[in-house]
Amino acid sequence: MRGLTVLLIDKADISSGTTSFSTRLIHGGLRYLEHFEFGLVRESLRERENLLRIAPHLVHAIPILIPIYKQGTRSRATIRAGMIAYDFLSFDKKLPRHRMLKREETLVQYAGLNPDGLVGAAVYHDCQVEFPERLVLENILSAKEHGAEVLTYTRVTKLDDSVVEFFQEGRGLTAATAKLVVNAAGPWIDRVPGHSETQRLIGGTKGSHIVVDAFPGALSTAVYVEAESDQRPFFVIPWNHSYLIGTTDVRFENDPDEVQRELWEVDYLLTETNRVFPDAKLQRSNVCYTYSGVRPLPFTSNEDARKITRRHFIREDDGNQNLLSIIGGKLTTYRNLAEECVDQVFRKLGRKPPPCQTSQILLPGAIEPTPADTSLPDAVAKRMLRIYGSRTGLVLDLCRDRPELATPFNKAGDALSAEVVFSFESEFARTLSDCLLRRTMLGLNRDLALGDDEAATKIGKRFLGWSDERAGQELSDYRKTLKRMRLADTDKVDQV
Repeated sequence: MRGLTVLLIDKADISSGTTSFSTRLIHGGLRYLEHFEFGLVRESLRERENLLRIAPHLVHAIPILIPIYKQGTRSRATIRAGMIAYDFLSFDKKLPRHRMLKREETLVQYAGLNPDGLVGAAVYHDCQVEFPERLVLENILSAKEHGAEVLTYTRVTKLDDSVVEFFQEGRGLTAATAKLVVNAAGPWIDRVPGHSETQRLIGGTKGSHIVVDAFPGALSTAVYVEAESDQRPFFVIPWNHSYLIGTTDVRFENDPDEVQRELWEVDYLLTETNRVFPDAKLQRSNVCYTYSGVRPLPFTSNEDARKITRRHFIREDDGNQNLLSIIGGKLTTYRNLAEECVDQVFRKLGRKPPPCQTSQILLPGAIEPTPADTSLPDAVAKRMLRIYGSRTGLVLDLCRDRPELATPFNKAGDALSAEVVFSFESEFARTLSDCLLRRTMLGLNRDLALGDDEAATKIGKRFLGWSDERAGQELSDYRKTLKRMRLADTDKVDQV
């Protein structure tokens, strides 16, 4: 948008890394107030408002309850002070201000909570991005509309000053020359060849989540509560017709590609949730699936993962003056981070940065209303609008051109066959996993789209020219991905 010529290279699918493994919130970071990171909280709250404006189809307000217990480390006075500061730092927000509730009010309005030691509660609002994968995709689509070239499943093999060498299947090694290179590889930053190895940049921590069905005592609002075992706050959030519970926060030193939840993390989240909701009685057998990712935090010798800053840094490489590396950051502040980075790119190029417009220009799915299609069943229309926004009309265009694509292909009957074709033809999908987990979002349903995946491969064969061999390989690869997300039957034996 600001006049630069841009090539984006991703070694896998877009948003297939840390973004897909987040808590799926756009939030100010209430907990950061404890570490006096007021600037980060203010930046996050400002960006929350920006995302509500540019992506209203993907980012929605969500009420969050904080139960206050006398045995907790954060008193009612502390929580109230935090709420006042949070409201003050979000002075320009459109969301409601916080409310403090007494014990009796809390138990009447939120009857599923554990009453033992309950003092009261606070209720405030932040935002949820149900599918951050779609948020990333729409940024990529917008970039492409403005002239960027996008290469996925492309691995950088060498970085030498301003020359980037990369490998693509079917094309082999290719090289591109750029005046500047930005290493935005998240927790993989230190693994990108070509940057100076004199200083380690990333010291990530692992965060794991579990997804469960609705349970006895579950609330319709999100709950942010302190764990009894280690005093770390965690979330229980209504999400995608299920509940998302997380996250853990532990040091991780291994390959981010191999990150996976450990059983003790599952047990930790189940135990703490059962403590807050005594009627839940959740066990491992109640877990639909899990996911785990690595936060791209700056390297530090601090052993307490909770105290590592969530601020971002843009660092010039010691050995390559043409290389900038982005360290840290969080989903909520991605837009401002990008603005700062592009400003720095212009300064290094010796040019004055033109004004940035990304806080005002709508993302593609929010640009204009989708024309009403009264022939769509309500369930189909509702689901598509929540995923594609105004781009729903583009999907329906495929149905008009090829009426057979208007047939639902999933068990629930609310996803059109056209969506599979659309993901490959118009949304950079290269694999069945891309299509189900990061485009149609069916792969994040409680059943992980088992059965629907076979139907999708048949669509690939009929409309995308897949051979029997490719269809079989796509299905096999997708099922392998699911193995990392599901608890094995042997893991479910030892109940919490």
